[in-house]
Amino acid sequence: MSFSVGNRTSIRTALLAVILMSAAPAAIAQTDGSERISSGIDAAAERYAADVNWLADDARQGRGLGSEGLAKAGLWMEQQFKSIGLEPAGDDGGYRHVFGVPIADPSNPHAQKGFVYAFNVLGRIQGNGELDGVVLIGAHYDHLGYGGEGSLEPDSRAIHNGADDNASGAAALLEVARQMYERRGQLKRDVVFMAFSAEERGLVGASNIVRQPPEGLEMGDAVAMLNMDMVGRLRDEKLSVLGGDSAEEWDDLVAPLCERYGFECSIGGDGFGSSDQAAFFAADIPVLHFFTGTHAEYHKPSDDADLINAEVGARVAWLVSDVGGTIANREGELTLVKTSDGPQRRMALKARLGTIPDYAGPSDGSPGLLLSDVRPDSPAEAAGLQRGDIVVQIGEMEIASVQDYMVVLSEANPGDTAPIVVIRDGERVELEVTFGAPR
Repeated sequence: MSFSVGNRTSIRTALLAVILMSAAPAAIAQTDGSERISSGIDAAAERYAADVNWLADDARQGRGLGSEGLAKAGLWMEQQFKSIGLEPAGDDGGYRHVFGVPIADPSNPHAQKGFVYAFNVLGRIQGNGELDGVVLIGAHYDHLGYGGEGSLEPDSRAIHNGADDNASGAAALLEVARQMYERRGQLKRDVVFMAFSAEERGLVGASNIVRQPPEGLEMGDAVAMLNMDMVGRLRDEKLSVLGGDSAEEWDDLVAPLCERYGFECSIGGDGFGSSDQAAFFAADIPVLHFFTGTHAEYHKPSDDADLINAEVGARVAWLVSDVGGTIANREGELTLVKTSDGPQRRMALKARLGTIPDYAGPSDGSPGLLLSDVRPDSPAEAAGLQRGDIVVQIGEMEIASVQDYMVVLSEANPGDTAPIVVIRDGERVELEVTFGAPR
């Protein structure tokens, strides 16, 4: 859905009705009140649309690692941080946090050819110092460039603009920063904003911040981390807030704010997953990942800016700004909830199928692994798995979640075969799959 005046007006009317009926006094007390939404969401949507359009323009070359387009996008994010008023929070008194991404030698998959250098962009709002700790808010700004590995059209060499993945999140990050900067005098803790690079290469930028944070930022001081990845496409006002089980307090803190902004939020899941918050959860930081869901354009050249709903993206950003403000002003720490199957188990995958999970899960909340897509020429495609299938069993293992699926991949070997049961159009379908080697 593209941003238009007609669409904006109708949704704004509905949103105002929700605001007038909503009873969330504690959440409102943390912000500037309902008047701020009704008077400012239109302008915010226009800013958001302009930012997405700039980042997802063909001139950015798909923001692929090592490209001039990615470098210019990083420079642009840096300029936006500065114009908003954020203080530099990167290396050597600047906004940038530079790191190297190892490049494999194509002639020897076990050897390293060299490095490509990239950079995260970090900016800070100083709180008034009444409370210790810092709130982290982030989104990645890189994408797949001209496709290749990671693309769901691997033979295409067209520009993959990544409007939803993740120009939508990067634009939301800027809007969150604007909103929180306007209320900086009310913040009792510092807030650090992080635009990550090399997420598509395996959360490399975020992981480097966790392992080697710039001077003045300690992971032990982080109270929470909020991540926005793919927030520009929404179905039926249903917003996934992943990581809701990473702290005991998340549901009570976030649910009233979701209602206030007109979202039907699904809040739950541990802090792992396929986006940057996983790196921070592995460092024992409570996290949330805001996510409007997958779609047919995911990791394809067709993920363009004209499909982004700017009003939705702006509303997500304002929701995140209120969540961030609530955490910045809340006394005490969140109660971290760790899961038994931590990152070590998840990363030691011995086999692959080539599925792309929808981390929001089945829309009715039923158990199972919902597939947002299947990679071409993969074991999953060969087995007959399809987009929209819900995997409920592999071999003798019942699949209730992504975690169960990861356990199967950590125990299977390439070449093993197993029956796989999926729910397709309400019917149980049994197939047979042969596991492939991990890439």
